[in-house]
Amino acid sequence: MQSMQRKKVAVEIACGQHVNSAASPEDLHKLFVQALNSGDLDALVALYALDGFLMARSGPARGIGAIRKALAEYVAMKPTLPTHYRRVVQAGDTALLVADWRFHGTAADGSDVATSGTNIEVARRQPDGNWRYLIDLPYGLS
Repeated sequence: MQSMQRKKVAVEIACGQHVNSAASPEDLHKLFVQALNSGDLDALVALYALDGFLMARSGPARGIGAIRKALAEYVAMKPTLPTHYRRVVQAGDTALLVADWRFHGTAADGSDVATSGTNIEVARRQPDGNWRYLIDLPYGLS
């Protein structure tokens, strides 16, 4: 029974039921920045659709398990991530988001990590009404 409860909690966390959920596409980035800056991996993962895609530093991450692994690398760097939205375009249950960002963190070897870019994201409204990332391209099309 305890194993079933842990699985249920894991699914609820992955689906955003135990963390702040994005009521609008604009909320996604605000929640992402808050979760990353505070080191909350569960909250970060909950912002992605179960079938989402993230182009991470380490390569493409498809599905929530791969996305969790990729995001854990970023969280481990204890980053700060200020961002500025340039554009949000919504069409029904789909939205396109474009933002400028700067990432500052510390690598495992103690060296500074500083990078920046303009991301392109596609978000989708889920059956529960919350928005989640479907596609996340932190470096845009480059």
